Amino acid sequence: MSFFNLESFYREFLDGMNLSLELVLKKADIAPSRFTDDGLTVSKEEYMRVMQSMDEVVPDEYMLTAGQLDLMTRFLPPLFAALCSKDGIRCFERLSKYKKLIGPFVLNVSTDESYLHLEFVFDDYKTEIPRFTIMTEQVLMTSILRQGTGRHIVPCHVSSRYDYNKALVDYLGVTPTKSDRNILSFDLNDMKEPFLTKNNVMWEYIEPELTKRLEQIEQDHSFAAQVRRTLFELIPAGHGTIEDVAKELAVSARTLQRKLAKEDTTFIKQLNHTRELMARNYLKDNKITNDEIAFLIGYSDANAFSRAFRTWTGITIGEYRKNN
Repeated sequence: MSFFNLESFYREFLDGMNLSLELVLKKADIAPSRFTDDGLTVSKEEYMRVMQSMDEVVPDEYMLTAGQLDLMTRFLPPLFAALCSKDGIRCFERLSKYKKLIGPFVLNVSTDESYLHLEFVFDDYKTEIPRFTIMTEQVLMTSILRQGTGRHIVPCHVSSRYDYNKALVDYLGVTPTKSDRNILSFDLNDMKEPFLTKNNVMWEYIEPELTKRLEQIEQDHSFAAQVRRTLFELIPAGHGTIEDVAKELAVSARTLQRKLAKEDTTFIKQLNHTRELMARNYLKDNKITNDEIAFLIGYSDANAFSRAFRTWTGITIGEYRKNN
């Protein structure tokens, strides 16, 4: 299962608008105490709920601020890697490769004789991207290109299913069109403009780490891994039964059990393994209580969680917290 880190700049961004991070997290059904100085580690399902909550809380006039690269207080390694590229084409190829390190997105890059096209989708290719997310992404891609080249490059085409406010239209420099697809297109000649921020030395330094992180996300393609990934999304919402997972994977419960048996495992083993991984992640934060963790991983109370944790690890929750 992939986890994503919501950096601490989310708090700084919301504080700058006199908005409450706690409100955003509560709307997303996430305990605010989980957000530490290092940010917040979330599952894909939680990430999507946070983005939807941001869409509801952040006023239109602040979307432009959220997407501009030069206004970000912290830099994400995949974005820095993009700026180290030799030109826009290589920049967006790198972003396409490493985008999933930032969130559960796919950035599809394509070219024709005249244009380079960027299309944004969630990695399941069916979930609708919230308005806040798609607009800040389109602003961010434009901002990266302008900062890299040092030129005020204007997209040739922008589209999504949403309405754009005047500030966003003015920044992008083109009137967006309504479409079911989230597209951002640039003149191919602009994409060949050399980046002033090109830095091969820094790229050689950060590329191995980015690749390692990407491999960690993609390395397990077993059916058991699919079950675990699904459980990571369903358990916090209270839907971690075998029937829930089977429905999500479009198989019958009997077929799910049979597929797991071929890999010498069972649903109960995968459920407990998933709960243990989730618990270990949550226990890193001393601000989140045992009762909260029990709820988040599908136990009725902290006592049931404590007994299960000792069975998994051979130690108590208190001992684990002390040593980690």
